[in-house]
Amino acid sequence: MAVLGKIRKRVGLVIGFVGVSLLLFVLGDVVTSGSGLINSNSDVVGEIGGEKVHFQEFEKRFETLLENYKSNSQTENVDPGTQEMLREQAWSLFIDEKVLGVQYENLGLTCGADELYEMSTGKNPNAEIKQAFTDPKTSQFDPNAVIRFLKDLPNREEAVQRQWRTFEESIKKARLGEKYKNLIKKGIFVTTEEAKRNYEEAQRSALIGFIRLDYVTIPDTSVSFEESELKAIYNENKQKYKQVETIRKAEYVVYDVTPSTEDREQIMSWINNKKIEFSESTNDVIFVNQNSDVPFDSAFHAKGVLKPEVDSVLFSSPVGTMVGPLEEGGSVKIWRLTAEKMISDSVKARHILLKIENNDSTKTLAKADSIKNAIKKGSKFEDLAKLFSQDQGSAVKGGDLGWFRPGMMVQQFNDASFNGKKGDIPIVTTQFGVHIIQILDIGTTSKQIQVAVVERKIDASQKTFDLIYNKANEFAANNTTGESFNNSIVKLGLNKRIADNVKENDKNITGLDQPRELVRWIYSAKKGDVSKVFTFGDKYVISHLIDIREKGYLPLEVVKDQVTAEVRKQKKAELLVEKFNNASASTLDAIAQKLNQTVVEAGNITMANNFIVGLGNEPNVVGNVFALKPNQISKPIKGENAVYMFLIKSINEPSPTNDYSTNVKQIGDQRRMRSDNEVFSALKEKANIEDNRGKFY
Repeated sequence: MAVLGKIRKRVGLVIGFVGVSLLLFVLGDVVTSGSGLINSNSDVVGEIGGEKVHFQEFEKRFETLLENYKSNSQTENVDPGTQEMLREQAWSLFIDEKVLGVQYENLGLTCGADELYEMSTGKNPNAEIKQAFTDPKTSQFDPNAVIRFLKDLPNREEAVQRQWRTFEESIKKARLGEKYKNLIKKGIFVTTEEAKRNYEEAQRSALIGFIRLDYVTIPDTSVSFEESELKAIYNENKQKYKQVETIRKAEYVVYDVTPSTEDREQIMSWINNKKIEFSESTNDVIFVNQNSDVPFDSAFHAKGVLKPEVDSVLFSSPVGTMVGPLEEGGSVKIWRLTAEKMISDSVKARHILLKIENNDSTKTLAKADSIKNAIKKGSKFEDLAKLFSQDQGSAVKGGDLGWFRPGMMVQQFNDASFNGKKGDIPIVTTQFGVHIIQILDIGTTSKQIQVAVVERKIDASQKTFDLIYNKANEFAANNTTGESFNNSIVKLGLNKRIADNVKENDKNITGLDQPRELVRWIYSAKKGDVSKVFTFGDKYVISHLIDIREKGYLPLEVVKDQVTAEVRKQKKAELLVEKFNNASASTLDAIAQKLNQTVVEAGNITMANNFIVGLGNEPNVVGNVFALKPNQISKPIKGENAVYMFLIKSINEPSPTNDYSTNVKQIGDQRRMRSDNEVFSALKEKANIEDNRGKFY
């Protein structure tokens, strides 16, 4: 089971099922709620390559990943952020199967039983199998251990067999992926002519003298254009305005819930009463745990750690002294000095870590005791650390952790190290396992204090929440149109915020805590709708949907500002070209003099790089540089930032060679490196993936 535990932590999928009644309840709630579904009867989470992914199968995949995560992390509580990550992983697995899986099948790619056996026991085993079946004592992979495990597999419980089959399936898929990628990479070829051109473009360089007339020298108001010109430029550059998914824009107001004066007075009254009770308490730990928002902290603190006005009093007062109430970090606190002692500022130690397998801590502690006894009888700690410690980082150094300060280690390890004496060998259990620690040395000691703190967070009361909610609700009820929404914001002096470029599956809106419900509303609303009141933590939010931009080519009216800027640039370029032409002369210096400009030099210009020092990114200029001969003056060239005229002062030709092998390898490596992502991206685009998860989650 220990080996299986290692495998389970490396497998991406584990068989798991959702209870039928729970699934029907969840699905029924989603389908009948009408909360943003295009079709109230739809259970389609998405569509990939023409194949629908239904809610039930998606949830089943998600639950499998969730159970696997719980098993690996040994926890039943999975936070919303991690759950969302697992849903993303589930969706990625569907895409891989329905996009790449089709390619594997069409090409006849397989991974048979013999190949799978070779991957498990051969000379080059799968990395996960190799790690799972490596002997910790010898650090060597043991193929015989795999064979023994497989022979015994039919005798093991069904759950174990199922887990192994799932693991096999995952490494089969990984092998198919490798084969597919290698097929593509093996098909990549670089011709000698390509390599030669690459060599020449990188090695041939030019030195130019140039004059520039910047677009910014012409005011926007100096150029005019017709609507037809906007349409023409828009049509020429339509591809630039293609949007791969729908985005929406909303504006919203936030009613923040903050503690009122009355709330603060009640909290101060409460803590002043508690101060009296605290002074009479005989058990500080119990009192803090029963009354404080934060449990008792047993740590000792060096001078300078606590709040200055607390630190200065408690370090010069007897045990039992109290300070406060004072505000700190959004809370009011009372501090009581409970103990003081001399503690070192640092400790040097080494350890042997034994991980607890199958939750059998008794067995692990017994092994730790045996190792400790061996050390006491003369065995070298460093030798045993190299042999037994599962902290690979320190094991190779004989378990040595070097010097560390208080708080750098987990609490149990920290306490054992700083409460012991030089030479002590305490055994402690942490979330990492069982540690056999040897304290090698102790640093300078100083007085440190333990403090019991009663803390009460300064939170708004329910009464305050209700009052703010009523204000927000009144705003929503009285402003059901975009016009009244904005008028009331101005009238009431509220701060309007913008949520721009919101995508259907977005999980975040700046400043709001888990605003998924608002995103779903944005995608169920019609343009101009005003929302109900949403609650996000200590904020009440009302939103107004102001724009919808469907995927595909954005219409001219949506991108009009961008197109207008492009038309202006072209119009300015025409004026500057005319200015250059009017200053016609036989030399560049003469042209510069007529234009009241100075000729500037730029060197090391190559076809392999569009960036020119002093000009910026100017591909059109670079292209024209190598279309001219030395000492030839160019025509006016429209660039990204200006119109240029230049003279080729010199061309540095590359050294002649017939060996382009380095260029062949360089181009090939670049193409192979890009092939994985680019091929997958192309296949995904061809699959016309429709992602409807935002309607369900």
